Amino acid sequence: MVVKSAYLSDLGLIRENNEDFLLADDESKIYLLADGIGGHNAGEVASELAVKTVYAYLTKRLSSLRGKKICNIILDAIKAAHEAVNQKAKTDLKLMGMGSTLVTLVIRGHKAYTCHIGDSRIYHYHNVLKCMTCDHTMENRIRESNMYFHKTVSENQRHILTQAVGFGNQPMPDFRQIDISSGDLLLLCSDGLTDMLMDEEIGAIIKNGNLNIDSITQNLIASANTQGGLDNISVLLIKT
Repeated sequence: MVVKSAYLSDLGLIRENNEDFLLADDESKIYLLADGIGGHNAGEVASELAVKTVYAYLTKRLSSLRGKKICNIILDAIKAAHEAVNQKAKTDLKLMGMGSTLVTLVIRGHKAYTCHIGDSRIYHYHNVLKCMTCDHTMENRIRESNMYFHKTVSENQRHILTQAVGFGNQPMPDFRQIDISSGDLLLLCSDGLTDMLMDEEIGAIIKNGNLNIDSITQNLIASANTQGGLDNISVLLIKT
């Protein structure tokens, strides 16, 4: 299956530095997006290191990326990224506690193999937009456990990540296999987009874009900034 991608990463209207990092390789059909966490420039370091570590790990094993093996190889790549970010944080006090979200997507044939950690997301568009990930946040953990004190948790606390690459325990990413057809779109994005736009708004922009991934990508970024641009905004759109 021939694929083509378009991507943009924008500072937004509030932040002074961009802690998102993304990578698209149409030839290898490997796509990665990360949103860094940490003070100073630590978030930038974590997201870039996470993406580059996973990419290097996967490309070295391209010949093995078939069927059921893909899941195990991606999981091993994420473990390597977690260790790399964790070890890097120990080299400089300014990097202490840094981490990153991470979404990974590999296309083989008519299947997309996805894996995610944190609150960056993956969407699949086939006539309608469908979110394929569940945010690893305190809000979702509370909702899933039906905790009675849900309403007492502040807005800031609800956005706390329960999993990240680089700090805390070894992450347990969610892995998913998506059946894809010619003309489908796959969207990887940071929460700078999804905190500003509802899924319905994202879907409408994609639908109105007539599968022109360059203009859709630009319009998604512009719309998020129009709604406030409170965070870095990263969008990676893949047309199959």
